[in-house]
Amino acid sequence: MPDPSTLIGHALIDTRIAAWLANPEQREYALQRVYYEVAGLMLDEDQSSWPTAIWQLRPLLWDRLKSMDMLAVLTDIEMPLVPILAAMEQAGIKVDTAHISDLLEMASTEVAKLEAHIYKLAGGEFNINSPAQMGEILFTKLGLKGRVRRTGGGALSTAASELEKLRDEHPVVELILQYRELNKLKTTYIEPFPSLVAADGRLHTTYNQTGTATGRLSSSDPNLQNIPTRTELGQRFRTAFVAPDGYRLLSLDYSQLELRIVAHIAHDETMIEAFRSGEDIHTRTACEVFGIAPAQVDRDMRRQAKVLNFGIIYGMGMLGFARAAGIGRDAAKQFIDEYFARFSGVAKYMERTKTEAFERGYVSTLLGRRRPLPDIKSRIPQLAAQAERMAINHPIQGTGADLMKLAMIAIERHLRQQGQDCPARMLLQVHDELVFEVKEPVVEETAHALAHIMETIYALDVPLIADAKAGINWAEMKSLAHAEP
Repeated sequence: MPDPSTLIGHALIDTRIAAWLANPEQREYALQRVYYEVAGLMLDEDQSSWPTAIWQLRPLLWDRLKSMDMLAVLTDIEMPLVPILAAMEQAGIKVDTAHISDLLEMASTEVAKLEAHIYKLAGGEFNINSPAQMGEILFTKLGLKGRVRRTGGGALSTAASELEKLRDEHPVVELILQYRELNKLKTTYIEPFPSLVAADGRLHTTYNQTGTATGRLSSSDPNLQNIPTRTELGQRFRTAFVAPDGYRLLSLDYSQLELRIVAHIAHDETMIEAFRSGEDIHTRTACEVFGIAPAQVDRDMRRQAKVLNFGIIYGMGMLGFARAAGIGRDAAKQFIDEYFARFSGVAKYMERTKTEAFERGYVSTLLGRRRPLPDIKSRIPQLAAQAERMAINHPIQGTGADLMKLAMIAIERHLRQQGQDCPARMLLQVHDELVFEVKEPVVEETAHALAHIMETIYALDVPLIADAKAGINWAEMKSLAHAEP
């Protein structure tokens, strides 16, 4: 007879989530496809048979995840998160629709100004949103010669990542990049926003648990993960998210979460020491690379250090660093060489991880979330290099996602224990940040309690820090003093 606890486990699992954990690179998890791939059988179009198919899939997926040492990721992280996300979607967040109207007027004015300036620099009007017309202007009319890649059709690419390479060749490129970000904010967020606000005056975004290979949550209607924030208008967009009367919005944001995970996973003593002593990691990096004291680090030095600190996570190479940091190739190479000499643990982690990924065909987070890397042995250099970058990134970004989800589960458990007198509810999760609605008299004590949960959710070699801010809207927030609950 089967173990009753195993039957309970089978009965409780969501087959879509289980299938995603087993194969996170897949883009679509329709029941018919999952049934064919896991059970090896075609599923009838008659949906009356689907409940039986789901029941058959559960033990098969359970066994597959067990063989991959990923049952704990399913049972301790992903499944407990399901009702939490449902509650967050149902709660939504209050929106000031009048402010959205003002933002739309401002955005339209700014877009028109950028268009006029771009046309002047380009020597004529064209459709800025047309890659073909933009390519004609940049590469034929203006004769820009940057080393940009070509599209599948053979045309020179005008993707944002490629235009970044041309930023210093002509002032129109900077304006085009600004236009794209502002126009995205206007057309993707501000214009459709009123239609997304429900009758209760709140925005109810939809969270997708199975939308990324790293384990990070994604959202839609709107996609809160990609709200442009680099422009002033992008920052002001957040002022439309407000607290109701008698409440304040509380933001708890992990400070440099992924870099702290890098220090832990890489066992890099220099990074560990910096985080333990509370130093600014980017200033410390600049000190190490340039061989100077903290007081001698200027803004450009810190910026270059910051670019590489975060670039390492995403496998940034010398050319990418040179472009992002605004320095020459020789300087970029010297900077990177010095970086790896000073942060030897990081260098060893990168090489070790690539080797292990090649041998195993996958990498894992600290909590066991796997990412298969079939292209790691590809004979196509570009595919193999991309897989190596994923191998370096997944244990870091995926662990960050795991820790955030564990924190959400622990926080929700803590809030439920308060019963009907609970003073707070979780509303949003964006990257490393959680946003809550909290009764005004208890904002500080709630912030201290929830920050403590976030900071003690998992033991790393370096401290986890959650920065707390509160305010009447999501943009205008004041920092709360860090203190034990």
